[in-house]
Amino acid sequence: MSMLNLKELDSMHLSVLAEIGNIGSGNAATALASLLNTPVDIEVPNICLMDYAKAADYLGGADKTAIGMTVNVKGDMNGVMLQIVEKEFTSRLINTFYEKHVDSIDSLNDMDLSVLREMANITTAAYVNSIAKMTNTFIDIEPPQNHLGTIGEILAVPEKEFTRLDYQVLFIDERLSFAHTQIKSAMILILEIDSMKVLFEGLGIDL
Repeated sequence: MSMLNLKELDSMHLSVLAEIGNIGSGNAATALASLLNTPVDIEVPNICLMDYAKAADYLGGADKTAIGMTVNVKGDMNGVMLQIVEKEFTSRLINTFYEKHVDSIDSLNDMDLSVLREMANITTAAYVNSIAKMTNTFIDIEPPQNHLGTIGEILAVPEKEFTRLDYQVLFIDERLSFAHTQIKSAMILILEIDSMKVLFEGLGIDL
C-alpha cells in the first residue's frame, strides 16, 4: 500500500516499531554502562506511536523544565532523535564522574553539559546503529545539541529544522537503574515521512 499518514499503520507495523525500540533501548543501556563503568539495568520500555503534539503531556506538561538533547540523523534516513533528560538523571550522570550538587538545570556549566552531550552521543549511536543493522541502511548522526528550557520549547526544536516530519513519532519511555537509583529517560524518534518508508522497506514490509 502507499501512504503518508502514519496513523494508518497496522498492528504488524507497530510491532516492528516496538521491536526496534526494544533492541535500541537494550543497546543504549549497554553503551551507557560502558560510559559510566557501572552496571545499568533497564526495564522493558513502554513504546508507542503517538501524536507529536501529545508528547508534552507524557513528559509532564509543556511548562515543565528539562534538558533536551537533539541528534540529527542523516543518510538513508533523515530526522532527529530527541532525548529528554530531567534533573535527577542529570545529577546521577554527572556525579558518576565528579561530585556536584545540581540544584536546577540552570546551574549546569559547560563541563556538565559536555557530559550530557557525550551520553547522548553514545546512546543515540546505539539506537541508530541498531536501526541501520536491522534495515541494512547507512545512517549517520551529527554531534548532539543541548537545549535547556520547558518541554514545550524543547519539542519545538525539531519542527523548526525539518519540514517533512509526520505528526506521528515513536515514543520510548525508559526506566533505567544505576548507582542504586531508578531514573526515567524519554527517547523520541522523529523521522521524515519518506524516511519512515525507507525504514519499513529495509525490514521487508510494504507501506
